[in-house]
Amino acid sequence: MIIESILTSLAADGTVNCAPMGVEWGDAEIVIKPFVDTTTFRNLRATGAAVINLTDDVMLFAQGATGDVIFPHEPARVVRGVVLEAACSWREVEVVSIADTPPRSRIVTRVVHHGTRREFLGFNRARHAVLEAAILATRTHLLPPPEILAEIARLTIIVNKTAGPRELAAMAHVVGVIGERLGTPVPSR
Repeated sequence: MIIESILTSLAADGTVNCAPMGVEWGDAEIVIKPFVDTTTFRNLRATGAAVINLTDDVMLFAQGATGDVIFPHEPARVVRGVVLEAACSWREVEVVSIADTPPRSRIVTRVVHHGTRREFLGFNRARHAVLEAAILATRTHLLPPPEILAEIARLTIIVNKTAGPRELAAMAHVVGVIGERLGTPVPSR
């Protein structure tokens, strides 16, 4: 099963990287599949550690998928890494093996520590829609613009019906970035 998370990793020099990423979830083992040309891949290869942060704050997915953002964090407990302040819970992992056949790697990790900060409230329809929109924002170079615009129109209806202020702001952010990338304004209301 793929679980959407915010994966944090450190470069060899200690620079923090925050990347929204679906991971193959397991209690003792988590599989991470970053593209081989990404910062996440380079960091995991260099340091052998990461933190899988689970959060119900879709703004992190919206901002993380559309830009290079470092969210507030604190040091991890066991691995060389960071835990996001917005994490409901997290898993600290160490790399067991790396298969790096392009375009996507397959990195098997083992969970060495986990923690919980607060209850995960879950994703309502608006949060799911924002998450899907954020994923679309990462695919603007792969999908035809009419397909992206049609899907954003559908997701916008869901957000407008079921969102709170945080989800509305996250959707507006993602829609603005998609509009910039496609070179056309995209309505978010």
